Amino acid sequence: MTERVLITGGTGFIGSHAVEAFVSAGWTVRALVRNPDRLRWLAGQPVELPVGAVDDPATLNEALAGCDTVVHCAGLTKARRAAEFHRINAEGTRLLAEHAQRAGVRRFILCSSQAAAGPSTEEIATAESDEPHPITEYGRSKLAGERALRETAREMEWIILRPPAVLGPRDEQFRPLFQAVVRHGRYPEFGKGGQRYSMIGVHDFVRALIVAASAETGLNDVYFVANSLSVSWAEAAAIISRLAGRRVRPLRLNPALLSILGMTTEATAWFSGKSALLSQDKLREILAPAWVCSAEKIRRTWNFECMQSCEEVVRVTYEAYRNANWI
Repeated sequence: MTERVLITGGTGFIGSHAVEAFVSAGWTVRALVRNPDRLRWLAGQPVELPVGAVDDPATLNEALAGCDTVVHCAGLTKARRAAEFHRINAEGTRLLAEHAQRAGVRRFILCSSQAAAGPSTEEIATAESDEPHPITEYGRSKLAGERALRETAREMEWIILRPPAVLGPRDEQFRPLFQAVVRHGRYPEFGKGGQRYSMIGVHDFVRALIVAASAETGLNDVYFVANSLSVSWAEAAAIISRLAGRRVRPLRLNPALLSILGMTTEATAWFSGKSALLSQDKLREILAPAWVCSAEKIRRTWNFECMQSCEEVVRVTYEAYRNANWI
């Protein structure tokens, strides 16, 4: 009998790719949908679409009925207040895990984030055995979500995946950086410059979700999932500039000026009721010395390695943005 998976966040960037991947792998897919008017990336997919939300317990029992596996991709990446992050990323995960455990779900896969672990040093990549030290409210809420799953799982199997920056078709988070290079020939340089980042293409990340859903070993554990090599913004910008056929140079951003700008945008966001594009949390994130994580554990446990190089990830993302007229 075909296994049924419930995917949360199925209308979003990662979630919609996860839906496609699980359908292609032969699973019966159910995608929990908060807003039924936002189904553009699920159109034509053979998917069950219950309407509900991870923070709405009245909708969870029906959504979970008959499901063997949960892939929890839903999450909040921008918010005005810390409490909003924790309501969705921490308490929403706890609520979903509690209902999944009671519904007899066999395995729960949580899409967490490198932000839950915190930044790395310039010299040493972060490993799963390192003590987490998140520096943003988003990261703290994702770490709280991990702990909530561990505390509520009981006999339910669980796997936590921590991706770094995820790029690919449909992603909007990195669109401004691509636009800056393509339209203005500039890329941001923060602090001393040269900070290195882990990344992964969305197609590789959803492959990891499939592997986690089917694995017979390495259960009840945490894994970084990332490309084996890291990149700097200068290197990524150079790739984009070659694709776009234009020269590029850095836009050096003074940390003190950024701090003032961050406080201004936070104040504006407070009065407008929207989340700040450049918050103090975001500043701490971009001024960190490095965001590099080791993918050795997932390679050793499941023989999982990314198929796309960092250059290929940037190229695929660039082409998707071009085709969508986003840049």
